[in-house]
Formats: sequence, structure tokens, C-alpha cells
Amino acid sequence: MPAGIDVRHELEMVAKLQDIDNNLHELIQEKGDLPEIVKRMQKEIIERNEKLEKVHEKIANIATNKRTIEGQIQLARIKQDKYKEQLYQVTNNREYDAITQQIDSNRIEIEASETDLLSMMEEDELLTLRIGDIEERIKEVNTELIEREQELGEKEEETAQEELEYTHEREKLSVRIKKPVMAHYERIRNSKGVGAATLYASACGSCFAVVPPQRQTEIRKMNDIILCESCGVILLPEQQ
Repeated sequence: MPAGIDVRHELEMVAKLQDIDNNLHELIQEKGDLPEIVKRMQKEIIERNEKLEKVHEKIANIATNKRTIEGQIQLARIKQDKYKEQLYQVTNNREYDAITQQIDSNRIEIEASETDLLSMMEEDELLTLRIGDIEERIKEVNTELIEREQELGEKEEETAQEELEYTHEREKLSVRIKKPVMAHYERIRNSKGVGAATLYASACGSCFAVVPPQRQTEIRKMNDIILCESCGVILLPEQQ
């Protein structure tokens, strides 16, 4: 640390900061898995609504294609009737064969269109069933989500004031700690869950790596900021 810095005071503030973070963590733990469960259920509802929208789009496209094919089939049948009428007007075998060929070709087109139409009707039926399944699942999840959100809201209401006080206290303390110390604390805390730890049975209170006796003595003197060689947390003397 630079000359003129009260290291003991810095470490005392770091210890207070870690206590505040521990208390905030306990408040979060009281909520259990509820926040994550609520987020997961909200995400599922969004995803299923998106799937529902896509299925509706497919059904709309099928309806459009069905109308197009039904129109084509209708026109093809009108042409077929005209071809059949022309058979009675032919004057030679060549004309008869030509019209017969057109009738056969037109019939094949009609049958192919009818097959496509049938496939579309089957797909439409399956998609309609799928819509029912998706909507039913959305309803189930939404019902459970309302219950979970209410439960979470009650827990948050119980701890809101306490959490707010700790947060304000943390903000005031954070600006008083020297920036390099605070930066290291936050970096380790974000990585390990804690930024500082007290000695515990001659070991780091975070990772439980053994701290050499000479190192322990230096930590207790609080004349310098000492880091755990294993996990990197700021080491503090045992709590009195």
C-alpha cells in the first residue's frame, strides 16, 4: 500500500463490507430458488407464445394454399368437362387421341392437386391439435407462475427494508475504501463469492488452504493487505 495509508482502517472497512455482503447473501438465500423458478417460467411462457404464433402462421399459410389449390382444381374440372364435350365433336382419330391425351393429363393434375389438398388438411388438423396442447401448457404454467410470483412477492416484502438498508450501507462504505482494494475485492467476490475471509484454524476461511505461521502473524498485525495465495481473497485476522 502507498505510504500514509491507514491499512488497519482499510482492512476494518473491508471486513465490514464482507459482513454486509454476507447479510445480503443470506437475504437472497431466504428467497430460495423462487427468483430463478419465476424467471424460468416467464421464459417458458414467452417461448411457447412464440411457438403458438408460428403455428398460427403455418395454419394461415395452409388456408391460403388450400384456397389456391381448390381454385385450381375447380378450373381443371371445368376444363375436363369441356374436353369431354369436345370428344363428341371430333371428326377423326387424330383429334380424338389429342383430346383424350389432354383429358388424361388434366386428370393426373387434378389427382395430384387433390393429394396435396388432403396432405394440407391432415397437417392443418395436426397443427390445430398442437395449438390445443401449447395453449393448455401455457395455461398450466401461467397458473403456477401467478402462485410463485405471489410467494416471491411476499418474501421480497419481508426482506425489502432490510435489503435496502444493507445496500445503502454498502454503497457508503464502498466509496470510502481505496479503489485498488475495492477493485480487487469485487473481482474476487464476483469470481469466488466472497472478496475477503478471516483466518480459520490457521487456514483461509474461504478456500481453507493452510496459511504459514509467519503469514498468520503478518495478517494479525494488519500492517499490510495480504491475499490468500490459493484463492486470492483478502485475508483478515480471526474475529474477536
